[in-house]
Amino acid sequence: MKLSLHLLVATLALLLSISAATSTNDSSVVTPTAKTVNFTSLYSETCNVELSTVKEKDANAGDLLSLAVCHHNQGNALAYDVYQHIRSLYPNYAFALVNLGVWYLQKGKTDKAKQSIEQYLFDVGGINGDQAPTDLKAIAHGTPCRRESLHKVDCVNALNNLAAAHLADSKNTTALSLYLSRAIEIGDEHQLINVYANMGGHLYKIGEDDGAADNFIRGFWAALRSGDVDFASALLARRALLSPSVASSVEQTDQTRIGFTKRVRDVLYLARHGGSSWNDDTSDLFRVGRGISSIDDIRLLPKLSGALKDTSRVQLPHFFLHYNGFYDLPIQKEVSEMFTEICSPSLFQLAPHLLAPPNNPTKKKRVGFVSSLIGGDEPHGLLVLDVIRSLTPTGLFEFFVVSAGSKVPSADFFKTTNGNVFTTGFDGRAAEKLLQSLELDCLVYCESMNEATLHFLGHQRYASTQILVMGSPVTSGLVSTMDYFVSGDLLEHPFRTQLKDDHYSEQVVLFDGQAISFPEKQQHPVQSSALAAGDARLLSNYTAFEIMTQLQQQNAHIYLCFQSIYKPQPSFDHVLVDILVADPLSHIILQASRYRKQTATFDARLKSVLKERFCGDDTVECPSMQRAHARILFLPRVKSDQVIPLMQRSSVILHPFPFGGSKTATDAIKSGVPLVTYPQRYLRGRMAAVFFRFMDLHEVDPDVSSCCVASSVSDYVSKALRLASDHWYRSRVSHAIKERRHRVWDDKLVSFEWGKLLTRALGIRISEEELATSMNFQRESYQLESYIARKVEDEQRRWKKSVMLSDIMAAH
Repeated sequence: MKLSLHLLVATLALLLSISAATSTNDSSVVTPTAKTVNFTSLYSETCNVELSTVKEKDANAGDLLSLAVCHHNQGNALAYDVYQHIRSLYPNYAFALVNLGVWYLQKGKTDKAKQSIEQYLFDVGGINGDQAPTDLKAIAHGTPCRRESLHKVDCVNALNNLAAAHLADSKNTTALSLYLSRAIEIGDEHQLINVYANMGGHLYKIGEDDGAADNFIRGFWAALRSGDVDFASALLARRALLSPSVASSVEQTDQTRIGFTKRVRDVLYLARHGGSSWNDDTSDLFRVGRGISSIDDIRLLPKLSGALKDTSRVQLPHFFLHYNGFYDLPIQKEVSEMFTEICSPSLFQLAPHLLAPPNNPTKKKRVGFVSSLIGGDEPHGLLVLDVIRSLTPTGLFEFFVVSAGSKVPSADFFKTTNGNVFTTGFDGRAAEKLLQSLELDCLVYCESMNEATLHFLGHQRYASTQILVMGSPVTSGLVSTMDYFVSGDLLEHPFRTQLKDDHYSEQVVLFDGQAISFPEKQQHPVQSSALAAGDARLLSNYTAFEIMTQLQQQNAHIYLCFQSIYKPQPSFDHVLVDILVADPLSHIILQASRYRKQTATFDARLKSVLKERFCGDDTVECPSMQRAHARILFLPRVKSDQVIPLMQRSSVILHPFPFGGSKTATDAIKSGVPLVTYPQRYLRGRMAAVFFRFMDLHEVDPDVSSCCVASSVSDYVSKALRLASDHWYRSRVSHAIKERRHRVWDDKLVSFEWGKLLTRALGIRISEEELATSMNFQRESYQLESYIARKVEDEQRRWKKSVMLSDIMAAH
């Protein structure tokens, strides 16, 4: 018997194998008789067959393990008790340690998970099978960690799960690759489905895109030949959605979008028609050119409509694609259509309480917030924390917070919701059951594109009103289940209503004012500097702070762009090179990835632009290019509580485009260091500019009014150069920011706008005046409606003068 449960760990995780060990017909191996056990505590509505087997006879280790596996797959905490019971009765029966390790890993206890699985591998003779085993089964039948072993699937599963534990803490990618590679060396194809999927996920995470695609398709064929069409469909979807996390060039960005769209359409075609008429693999979906598939095999594929039932196996949506900053509504709709066709109809559920008439219309409205990134200092949770705080005193709502990921919500959420905080991990089924049980009137998704569990929850309806927030600032494409998208009047294109095509599938709600606010006081979770840095800790013998201090002592002009390596796009590279050319004292400081391959890709991209600019040929390195390149430094990521101190060592902060950020912009403003931003046509590139609109720096110092928000690429470069080079001007800008930065944080108008939205959407009769009174909200001068209206008019005038407007209108 082999039962599997699949878990998403960290940002991109591995599939875990929970199974009973392989059986043996060799009667010479005698399993000790179990001692008498009180099984009353093990009762549940499920697993009755396994329980009755244990109760009706003298249970052996295998019977107990089957019971534990059943409970484990049901998410029942009794599984842990049974695993421990097995270990106490049968200390020389090692396989229970593998599943116990999975249990620990699912609970976030990665060190215990590794210890448990490593102990199993030690007991059975090591990963190479070259040590003396202590496990009775390994003694009798030989170590399972050899190619010729009849029980090698046990070792394959153990190696797979140990790799998952290493991915969960991101401390040792070398060990992760070692364990998965060893599993592939010893396992047969049908035993390697999870391993291929995991190897693909691992390679994708570290930037090895070709290897990832190969492994996903190998896993697809292995699953299909094993009769697991469900898993095969998930792996085909993963391959289709794969796009580089760090693009190597502008050309690759264009090719990626074309290939992505064609692969999604190919999967949709296969779902509806099968592969009988397949002629080529121009989309590279099946990796025919790499020898992973053949056209003849593809033509034998059945229709895949409704084949995908376990969506957790898809694991990561296609968010990297949206960093490109293009018009993405068509892509979002096509992906939604693909999943609608390929997934089982059970994916599209309606919560039972929505089918019944409301039984108490006067009760408090039940509002839930769900996110995979709602814990610690994650921006997605911080976006809504003050909203819950401000609206709770009104007595109109009862709030619930659900963490559908690895993050644990902070104590602030427990206090604010009176303990209505739930954590389901990456268990989609648990999240579904919980959300149904809450019987919500409104469900707010803090994001939809960062993680698969939440993405697929968005395909279902758990409340009559469902709202998407700008945690991942792109539309969902889910026409039938996502009702509203929360944005702001100044966060959107001022002439968006005149464009031919809207870029939202939801109804957009435009808040007045900033529409974004974070609490000024934040709790920073305990973090490891080594974990934050990853592979980048090997880039230098000096810390990030030591390097910045050295540059300050050299009177260097420090241009800091300390964003996730995924955000700076190839088009932004030319901005960085323009600065290097114009300012001989400039040093560009970038954030290295945790994974060296991604950093190397970004660095190679910059080198190519430098070669063209300095050498006239992107294939030749000349001395002037090398000197300029030496002024680009990649520094390791730092802990979250060190970000602002690091920013304060820079001369100017560069906000990338077309994809910027909100939390990083507010951090920069809090640091007091000038930030330069260039607002784009879509929300994802407009968030930083809105803060400067409401700080009104010209009221502090008229000469700095145009310091930081650019109207073109050349204007962006000019502003950055002046701020870095002119110390007196920079100090004046910094002074003005410090005088007005309090407006950015704890903006009560944002919570008031949320109150207006929720009361109207949920049919609560209350006037704006009554709502404001119940929230103890009074508008500041810069929050008055007349003031905000002038800001909107100013933005429209600015765009009329912008070089971007004519291009945008022409494109539509």
